Amino acid sequence: MKPLAHAIVGCGRVAPNHADGFSALPDAEIRWACDRDLTRAQSLAREHGVPRTTSDPRIVLEDPAVDSVSIAVDHAQHAALATAALDAGKHVLIEKPLALDPEDGAALHALAKRTGRVLSVVSQHRYDPVVTAVRDWIAAGLLGHLVSGTVSLQCGRDADYYAQSYWRGTWAGEGGSALVNQGYHALDVARWLCGGLTVEGAAAGRTAPRGGMETEDTLAAVLRTPEGALLTYHVTVASSITWRCSTSTTPERCTWPRAVTPCGPPLGPSSTGRWSRHPSASATTASRTGGRSPTSRPPYATAT
Repeated sequence: MKPLAHAIVGCGRVAPNHADGFSALPDAEIRWACDRDLTRAQSLAREHGVPRTTSDPRIVLEDPAVDSVSIAVDHAQHAALATAALDAGKHVLIEKPLALDPEDGAALHALAKRTGRVLSVVSQHRYDPVVTAVRDWIAAGLLGHLVSGTVSLQCGRDADYYAQSYWRGTWAGEGGSALVNQGYHALDVARWLCGGLTVEGAAAGRTAPRGGMETEDTLAAVLRTPEGALLTYHVTVASSITWRCSTSTTPERCTWPRAVTPCGPPLGPSSTGRWSRHPSASATTASRTGGRSPTSRPPYATAT
């Protein structure tokens, strides 16, 4: 079978991740590296053995041998490039956000359905073992009914991060900063686990702008799940901490099946003599069990 021929359009900060991922697939090859700065495309090509480079994405999309493309350029170009790629019959993997305008995003979704091509936004943390385990536990009712939750991301982006980019920190090129860029993944995982979220209220600010940034560096919001639970969401790129992300949830009191008892903190005996879930235990226990369901009897569990 012919291997999947892939192209990477945009060879900046995240492009090596796309190159590593597609290079690891036994039935795929990277055919093109494309960037507005040809030297960056050439650098990526040298590091990953990509045979062709160009600064013009039209050349990539006109290549009939190309089956799929990664789009990893400034946010403002996402919608136009994804539209051109789908119209050219290519599958599209696009860095977040899908588009800066919700109407453009909806149009891309409709176009992908009409052309029969895959359109996917990078949301890799949905597939982290701890996230998939917690989502399975929620679906199985093991964590009880969600009452409330907290999602927080603290990270630091210095002045050079914005000053050395023609688009970061600008409304026209990035469309926002703390939320649409760094905070995207924390919000996506929260939505993935909760089955959707609506906004009750939010505020954003430029508390410590750097590098000429126009956009927000901090945002806080109150969100509601479809079942009515409230989540607080906070993200900042003005922190002295390089990266710290945490998610905690508070369910109603619930009990584990009698067959399995995860041992030690953060668990404790309930009034029924069985073991009940501590309100913030989900992520902690998932990491302990290597992402396995508690009913699979990890080495940290004993029968009761």
